[in-house]
Formats: sequence, structure tokens, C-alpha cells
Amino acid sequence: MKNLIILILGFSLMAMAQQKESTPSDGKLRQYYSGKFGYYQPDKGLNNGLMLGVDGVTEFVKYDFGLTGAIDFYQKQTFNPFASPEPNISQQALILIPLHANIGYRLFNVEDADMRMFLGAGGGYYFYFYAVEYTESSGGGIIGVPSLTNKSASENGGDLFGTAFLRVLIGKIFLEPRFYFASKTEKNIGSYKLTINPSGFAITIGFQYE
Repeated sequence: MKNLIILILGFSLMAMAQQKESTPSDGKLRQYYSGKFGYYQPDKGLNNGLMLGVDGVTEFVKYDFGLTGAIDFYQKQTFNPFASPEPNISQQALILIPLHANIGYRLFNVEDADMRMFLGAGGGYYFYFYAVEYTESSGGGIIGVPSLTNKSASENGGDLFGTAFLRVLIGKIFLEPRFYFASKTEKNIGSYKLTINPSGFAITIGFQYE
């Protein structure tokens, strides 16, 4: 699954790189695609890491706002999503994919500097794919010493989330701070409680493709 997701993102980026910005002669509509990467700081149960993303933007120039459809991607192996008591984890992996739509208002446009700034909000649905391998002690070992049993489990799911962002675009490069406000998902892995909460903050740098 991990390799498939990375492959899809790679093909998406290459396809976007071949697209052309569409700006009609009347200047009312601008359409473009972009890819981004940066730092993601989620809920304390997860862990800081690299976030990737791609989006498509339709900007209504005359009315100073834009619509965005986006997909983000986060993958991590070192984090602690369990409440106490915790399992003895030998290996784990999480893939998080937020899908969202946004609307942004253009705060200003400096044509001489080719600079635009958007403030906006949106929402969507996040998907997660989690797999874990852990050991658990059990009675009946040699001379009363508990034996260890290797176990594995996986959980897939998702939930709704909201988001707010600021995008500063200079030429074809942009900087985007973004907040995620998500509903946490709770599951049971054996006798352990698993919590996935992608609420947090990301700051990414992106490149607009023409």
C-alpha cells in the first residue's frame, strides 16, 4: 500500500508538471496546479514529520477568491498512538491521507512583484492505514516464566476534519502555513486502545506548475 500511494503521488506530480496555466484574455479566471512539501506537527500521539501534497487551484481574479482541491500525504513509523498500558511494539507504520476542498480570499495582489496572498478555510475527510507488530506475554512458560507471543494487527479508517490556511505566492513559489482540526478516531488493538488524531499544524513550501 505504501509503495502504491507513493507511486500515485509521483505520477500526479509528473502530470501536473505538464499542465499549462490557463488565463483567459479577459483575466477573469486563472487555473494552475502545484506540489508542496514541508514540516507537519500533528497531535502528541503521532509525531513530527514530512508532509507532501498536491492541489489544483481555480482562481476567480475579478472576485478575489480561489477554490482548491487538495490531497496531502504523511507516513511515519516512530510515534506512540496508544494509551497506557502500551503494547511492546517491534514494528509499526502509519499512512495518513487528508483529502480536502478549500476556499481562499485574496488579501492583496502586487503585480509588479508578482505576489499574491490568500487567506482561507476548508474541510474534507482523512484516511489512515495503520499496521503494527508487537509482543505480548502469556502464562505457562518454562519454570513459571511467562512466554512471549508475537502478534500483528492492522486498522484502516478515517473521519472528517476542517482546515485553515494562509498562502503567500511569489512568482511560482509559495509558502503555506495550515492548521488541521480533526475528529479523533479510537480503536482497540487486542486489549490496547489506539487513538489517531491528525489535528495539528503544517508549514509547506510549494511550486506552481505552468
